[in-house]
Amino acid sequence: MDENTRNKALAYSTIDGALSAVMGSLAGGMFLMGYAIKILKADPAQIGMLAALPMLANLVQIFGSIIIEKTGKKKALCFLSVFMSRILWVLIILLPFAIFAPLADMRIWVLVAVIGASSVFGSIGGVSWLAWMSDLVPDNIRGSYFGKRNMIASAAGMVVILLGGRFITMWEKKFSESDPYGFIILFVAGLISGLLAVAFLLRIPEPERTGEKTSAFDLKIFLRPLRDSNFLTLTLFVSAWIFGVQIAAPFYGVYMIDILKVDFSSITIFGTFATFATLLMMKIWGPISDKLGNKPVIIVSGLVLVAVPFVWILAVPGAYYVPVMLAHMLTGAFMAGAGLSQFNILIKLSPREGRSVYLALFSAITGIFGAVSPVLGGALSNMMKNVSFSVSGYSVSNLHIIFLISAGIQAATMVFILKVHEQGAATPVAVVLQLGNDLNPQTGVSGAADFVMIEAKKADNILKKIDKYTDDLAGKSEDAVEKIINKGEDMIKKPLNRIKDILKDD
Repeated sequence: MDENTRNKALAYSTIDGALSAVMGSLAGGMFLMGYAIKILKADPAQIGMLAALPMLANLVQIFGSIIIEKTGKKKALCFLSVFMSRILWVLIILLPFAIFAPLADMRIWVLVAVIGASSVFGSIGGVSWLAWMSDLVPDNIRGSYFGKRNMIASAAGMVVILLGGRFITMWEKKFSESDPYGFIILFVAGLISGLLAVAFLLRIPEPERTGEKTSAFDLKIFLRPLRDSNFLTLTLFVSAWIFGVQIAAPFYGVYMIDILKVDFSSITIFGTFATFATLLMMKIWGPISDKLGNKPVIIVSGLVLVAVPFVWILAVPGAYYVPVMLAHMLTGAFMAGAGLSQFNILIKLSPREGRSVYLALFSAITGIFGAVSPVLGGALSNMMKNVSFSVSGYSVSNLHIIFLISAGIQAATMVFILKVHEQGAATPVAVVLQLGNDLNPQTGVSGAADFVMIEAKKADNILKKIDKYTDDLAGKSEDAVEKIINKGEDMIKKPLNRIKDILKDD
């Protein structure tokens, strides 16, 4: 594949990432949780199950890897799986209508079933996409490219989350919190964006396969990852770490909605700050991981993320602005580093031949842990729903206990990443020093705002216009959020209320 073709392919992949992020933001995440809690009256156990399904679905990636190794058709499998994963959302969109009236009391379980099926297809699409992109993106720019791609995707997600949150707040004021159609409108918009992303996915070429097709089931290929101690240590770390994160992650939203009584307008403002932190840090984490290695980035990011559950505990009704804002920004900034580096080191430690098997086994094992943890968190939350006691005047509830358990597990998992070997990796201290330099306003951060304009010069004809549109949108959103940051310097209630006043309809 020549350089010009590869550059166009990477540009199309970036657009696919941005449109997919729009769907993920509107048809999922906080809006799906709000729909389940407010409209379908889901309890914590059901919320945990919804959070678990995408992770549990990773088990089917092993079957996807078998298909890839036998046929080499990564692109075809990815397209079909992603399309099916997204078109199933039509059923979720139809849930409030008369067609599901006979199942009125079972709609939450219909939602669970559809999300489960969609997750299965999405998981197969995920392993084929990873194998496809690992062939397409050169090793020497992998960290920088995916950092840039994630940066643009984060910008797109940030804009639509802010707009979507404001829309839901206005809808609930005009109608009621029990009216489902505001959520349905967001889901429709998300689905349209997701299907547009599939169209760009089709325009990305598939690199020629260098190896031979496997004509029969080759057990040796599937046993190879199990003999790779370094790969297994990485898998053990990520599995334990995901378990620690996911046991509490779905319930931060429950905590905001049910306990802190935060409205959706404020929730999306918090989410915007988190995404803005991700947006800037993705530009920084990519070059750092290319230069200093992925392992030290994972260590630094992981240690900071251990503190996030403690920050959430500080949030109480009527005085939650500062801790919730800080928790969102820390999560956005350092989850970006952890996620990007885990992805990169997985590709780095997986040999080209049989790579899809490595990726599938990794996803299957981590998926089991990621699926069990939110279900366990929901079960523990229900078991302890009547638990409440006071410590030095501070009221401790069942969710607070879940948050503390999460922090403890995350801290304990850091032992495993220390045993992973990455050739050429620097020390965590070097990452901290480089991070300090990059966060200097006169050095690294200033370059983030210029990135998309530079990328636009690489595209041709219609692609130039699309990239430029994305650049302008991302730039405007950064400017708008930067103004909010300047006004909210002390992160207290008064400036946040001013933001909400500015966004108010007349």
